[in-house]
Amino acid sequence: MIHAPRMCLRCFPPGRGDLQNSLKGKRMAGSDSTKATVYNMAGVGVRKMETARWLAALFTLIVLFAGIYLYNKNSKTIATLGLPVFLIVAVGYIYRVKAMGDKVDAYSKRAVDACRGAVAEEAVGDLLGELPAGFYVVSDFVSKRGNIDHIVISTKGILTIETKSHGGVVSCEGGILKRDGNPFEKDFIKQAWAEAYSIRDLLTEKGVCNLRPQPVIVFTEADVQVKEKVRGVKIIGIKDLHAFLEGLPNWMSERLSNGIINCLSSNQYYYRDRVPKPKIVPHNIASVPTEEVVVSPAYNI
Repeated sequence: MIHAPRMCLRCFPPGRGDLQNSLKGKRMAGSDSTKATVYNMAGVGVRKMETARWLAALFTLIVLFAGIYLYNKNSKTIATLGLPVFLIVAVGYIYRVKAMGDKVDAYSKRAVDACRGAVAEEAVGDLLGELPAGFYVVSDFVSKRGNIDHIVISTKGILTIETKSHGGVVSCEGGILKRDGNPFEKDFIKQAWAEAYSIRDLLTEKGVCNLRPQPVIVFTEADVQVKEKVRGVKIIGIKDLHAFLEGLPNWMSERLSNGIINCLSSNQYYYRDRVPKPKIVPHNIASVPTEEVVVSPAYNI
């Protein structure tokens, strides 16, 4: 049975603006001096992925209907070749229709999943934009090793934040994250650490510092019942994110935090070819020397 692609009702949230602006490294939020400074629009990478998957589903659907049309048009001609040939062609056609239909379903399901992921990233991005002045948020950062949903820099340190839109009850058993008692399909802890190390490596390579960020996983829809860090990664629900960030102790100098944000803004990578973008100096941050090297005991987990 052929199904039309299943659309997510939240695929096109209002008021998100031109997505192209998100790649320009400009200050997208926090124009109020009492709020955090935010660079890039959250969820852009996942929105691009979602669009590509919907287009793939649409293209496959067009090919499928074109095949049905051609088969119906030539069915009489095929029948003149004899019953055995007709049956072979018919069976092959039915198999092909089913395969194409399954592919359309798969593309549309992955597009809906991407939509949910984008909504989660946007929700966390909006929340981070409400942090007080002194926080700097880089959303949708593309490093050499992949996309990082959010990076938060302040005198409280540097954190990499991975968002998850999964529902259910999130718990931990034996260092393994679980949802409703079952392990997740991927090792989110390993993913979170890979993102943190990619930023550590970048900052070290550029001579800013050898600081290892604190990885954080934020669930936007789940009931998070994890109280302690899991293999060094903080697991938290979106409702507790503000309190967690504002409750961290101050230990890093403003000079170093400025150096970190300058480094990140000048080393953003394009999505397709991973070519470094030209350096962009943030509007309200002075350029500072980056020879300072710091290791924080608070993040050496």
